[in-house]
Amino acid sequence: MTKVSYVITVYNKAPFLPGVIDALKCQQGDFEREFIFINDGSSDESMQVVKRETAGLENVVLIDQKNQGVAIATNNGVKVARGDVIKLVDSDDILAPFCTELLLKTMKETESDFVFGISGEYETEISFEKPDQPEVIRFEDPLYSVIDRGFARVSHCLFKKSLFKKAGGCDERVFSQDHSLFIRLCTHGTLAQVRHTVCLSPKDEPGRIMNNNAQVIHDATIALAYHLQDHDDLSAKHKKAAQKKIISRVWKWAKKEHKFGFFSSEFLLYLASSCGVSLQGDQLVYLCSIFRKNATVRLP
Repeated sequence: MTKVSYVITVYNKAPFLPGVIDALKCQQGDFEREFIFINDGSSDESMQVVKRETAGLENVVLIDQKNQGVAIATNNGVKVARGDVIKLVDSDDILAPFCTELLLKTMKETESDFVFGISGEYETEISFEKPDQPEVIRFEDPLYSVIDRGFARVSHCLFKKSLFKKAGGCDERVFSQDHSLFIRLCTHGTLAQVRHTVCLSPKDEPGRIMNNNAQVIHDATIALAYHLQDHDDLSAKHKKAAQKKIISRVWKWAKKEHKFGFFSSEFLLYLASSCGVSLQGDQLVYLCSIFRKNATVRLP
């Protein structure tokens, strides 16, 4: 029987954890399960809430560590997971009762290593529409699709632990985990999506990483740059698409946030890249410093 390890990274989410844990308890499906909570140095009552809400629940693992960031916390959680399938959950996201079961079904039917659904948002009321033959997409070129479309987040996805290990886990040089996760897993495995909402995030939660635009675009871009730096064996198609995405983001950010003009080095690089000039991975990593200029961007 399939065993699913739920890996939940926790940092100062005490008000949300009762709902998150209740949704975990309500997951439907015939599979074994374990629940791994990694408290990443919370300064609120998060760990106490986790202990209270999981009392009496079987196969619970609690990890308490100093604050190191969500990418490192995720890797530490997966390391101790005993399941053959990993289900990551953000500690303020609510899973639909059918979330895990639907993702497992999609994984089996598409013969994929990595599957994800759609993530939505809620304000006050939480409700899900039951899946009724939702559309399923199996990507022919997973890495190119991730580069082109920028897939991210984690509570809507599920993957084989063996793939996570093969890919080297989340990139610990990047604070957030989701961008490097998609890039790395899709370099080594197959990808499918079920076009149905399987989880919800609070719309106006002030502590969400997603609410910091500089952090989001920095992590998404530098994760891609690090991947190019680490994988010189990527195809010319993937390298070209990744460089185009990185330099485009750099130029657009420089123009919008810093009012750089058409004589700036960022625009000249944008033009040069459009004409086929290639940069090295370390040069692309350096360009990502533009997102940290006059902005609050957390590093590991």
